[in-house]
Amino acid sequence: MDDYLAKAEKALSYLAESEADYAQYKALLKFQPERHKALLARLSTESVLTTEAARKRESEQSEAFERLLDESTEIAEQFYLIEAKRKRAEHTIDMYRSVNSALKRGNI
Repeated sequence: MDDYLAKAEKALSYLAESEADYAQYKALLKFQPERHKALLARLSTESVLTTEAARKRESEQSEAFERLLDESTEIAEQFYLIEAKRKRAEHTIDMYRSVNSALKRGNI
């Protein structure tokens, strides 16, 4: 039983420690589409090309947009990694609760 308790405490500790990073990455991920739109609009406005399609193509092929896409990928990877670890910690706590309940009822 001590092993389950130690795992549950470790999981609870991880949830507490990771909440700031989780919130930060979640917010960054949520607003990435807006950043993409804003950058594309700025790049399109700065373009000297005359057609909308050409300006859009030039903007999407720019180094600045490529960097933003790379940053977006990194943000998404970090967010989903933290999210998966937090979900595993929640399952660990649920497992502890189930085992503890079964022990109290005498089922184990």
